[in-house]
Amino acid sequence: MYRFLLNIYNKVFKTATFSESTVSKGSDSVIDFCCSPCQEHNIDQWAEFYCENCLKFYCGKCINLHGHLFGKHEMYGRGDTSKWPVPTEVKDFIQKCDLHEEQSIEMFCDDHSQLCCRKCVFLNHRQCAEVTLISELVKGPPPELQQLSRDIQSLHVELKKLQNNWDINIQSLKASYKKQLHEIGQTRQKINTILDEMEKTTMKELDARMTSLKASLKSDLDKIIKLKNETKQFGDAIHAIVDKGKEEIAFIASKKCLEKMKQSENFLKQNSVQIKSSLTFHADANVQQYLSKLSGLGKIAFVTKELVHLDDPDQVFTVQGKSSM
Repeated sequence: MYRFLLNIYNKVFKTATFSESTVSKGSDSVIDFCCSPCQEHNIDQWAEFYCENCLKFYCGKCINLHGHLFGKHEMYGRGDTSKWPVPTEVKDFIQKCDLHEEQSIEMFCDDHSQLCCRKCVFLNHRQCAEVTLISELVKGPPPELQQLSRDIQSLHVELKKLQNNWDINIQSLKASYKKQLHEIGQTRQKINTILDEMEKTTMKELDARMTSLKASLKSDLDKIIKLKNETKQFGDAIHAIVDKGKEEIAFIASKKCLEKMKQSENFLKQNSVQIKSSLTFHADANVQQYLSKLSGLGKIAFVTKELVHLDDPDQVFTVQGKSSM
């Protein structure tokens, strides 16, 4: 029964706008008829009366003119809508075959409990034993449409609530998407900050090592320059006192010269191998390997929530499921 009502609802709801002239602006309800004279002037006006003699509908204004011209015509107002004809759009909509829209429903297959047009019978129900003209079936008691109308209206209300809930769900999904975009950006910024700090630490270590090694090399260079200058001075001094007959000065000069030569020779022995100093950087393979193994900055999780007490404005949310994507 529920599936049957849902099918009826889908048919009615999808065609709730038979035409702009039959739909109340800003409303879900269908205007069954518009005023015939107003429609002739391209004016959409809800009909209030039906004239059985003219077979036309009239609004509150047009009915006055009609009354002056045709005072004896049989008129039915909104209180007697049961005597109004079925709207043409409704008849066309109800009688149209769902599978073959160019065909009208004329038969009913009792074997399959399906409404059929002639094309349906020819294609799908030729072997069925109980295919009856609807004109023959309606000779019995008519179906209870009042209760069916109430049931479908109730179903419409529930589906509208569900639609509103789904609209809220979509908006919530969009909001969560924007929030997660922000979270991903924040995560990237945090990682950038960590990498920046790691880079600064490594750069400080490089600068400290450079300063220390440069100072050490500068100290050795200063020693070399000093020894070079002193040996030159002693060489010049020895040359100046040779054959001068200054025994005491010559003695002192020879001792100092021998001592300085000893210092220079020891220094040369200690630095006999020519070297070329440089700094190298060896990246931490663990960091690169760990990052290369990661497929992203994190995992995307899909969370479903159930709305409890849908009619209560203070709605309660409970987590029903969570999955990673």
